[in-house]
Amino acid sequence: MYIRTVCPTCGEVVYHNLRIHERETIRASNSFIEIMDIGTLDSCTAEDLAHDALKVLSNHIYDGIFTSELCRILKEKFGILARHCCDIVQQLKIELNMYCPDRQHSYYV
Repeated sequence: MYIRTVCPTCGEVVYHNLRIHERETIRASNSFIEIMDIGTLDSCTAEDLAHDALKVLSNHIYDGIFTSELCRILKEKFGILARHCCDIVQQLKIELNMYCPDRQHSYYV
């Protein structure tokens, strides 16, 4: 799961890929989830994350793709939180030279 933070040194937005280990305990029809450990797998900038996403998503992106579909793919394939998808979609549009005239479909320039 990718989360967004701000670097305290330089102030740049950075994304961290986290792995969360949890344990579920069921007692008397009640379920409890306990977080055992959280580890950082990777850290990168929005540009680097968008560039890596381009490598994986090259077969999925087409002219006229819905922005919501692009967000869904980012959530499923990369585990990016929904609230951060818009930032990555904007970066993807810059990398691919796309524009979004109706705010729903993305087209190549």
